[in-house]
Amino acid sequence: MHEVNRVVAGLFGRVAATYDQAGFLQQIAQRLVAHAGVRSGMRVLDVACGTGAALLEATRRAGPDGLAVGVDLAEPMAAQAARRLQALGPAAAPAAVAVMDAERPGLRPASFDVVLVASAVYLLGEPAAALRGLWALLRPGGRLAVSDFADLDPRWAWKDELLRRLAPPLEPLGGGRLRAGGLERLLRSTGAGQVTIAVEQLDVAYADAPAWWAEQWTHGERWALEHMDDWAVEAYQAAAFAAIEACREADGAIHWRPSVVYAVADG
Repeated sequence: MHEVNRVVAGLFGRVAATYDQAGFLQQIAQRLVAHAGVRSGMRVLDVACGTGAALLEATRRAGPDGLAVGVDLAEPMAAQAARRLQALGPAAAPAAVAVMDAERPGLRPASFDVVLVASAVYLLGEPAAALRGLWALLRPGGRLAVSDFADLDPRWAWKDELLRRLAPPLEPLGGGRLRAGGLERLLRSTGAGQVTIAVEQLDVAYADAPAWWAEQWTHGERWALEHMDDWAVEAYQAAAFAAIEACREADGAIHWRPSVVYAVADG
């Protein structure tokens, strides 16, 4: 495993127990399955499956005549997904989970009807090569579906400004966010015959600033926080709690409204 992958696996292993608290990531994963058109009898691969949000949705949709396989770099994530699969009833597809590097998948070519990559392309060190490798796992006429953030809520620009000021310089984990245009170009580089792009706005609501703060430690945002010293963490939290009030709306909740891009490539 390359060093960057070790770092990514370690980070997401540390958040595995609380990852499901980031409900917006579960919502994105389930919407990706819908955009991919998973249906009864399909064989589906969920890459970077996390705790299994997309995998479980695909398993339900594929039904007993289908198959669903989830792979993740982080063993604790894969273990959580496996436990969740055990709770599904007999109407779901047969399913399995494995610890595996998405950039070097040890799977047979032309084995799946759909390959899903939910909120994880930005973590790939060589995304173009990785997606070409995943494309090779598809049967003729198969579909590769990927999600990423398109545009972040401009009202939350203070967060990046605070991180630039208070967090130490960090090596990027993977290639970074791609947005809609980047995802489309990336998927076309696989040799796909058609790429469809859909952009949807999320509405993530927090009861208060402490609820938002607790969630920051449950997903990839934790990477920067872990590298701050105690003074910087306290300064970041205090400044964030002041700035976040500008995002409180008439219903009394604090809202974050980013846009998410769903890109689907067809063979």
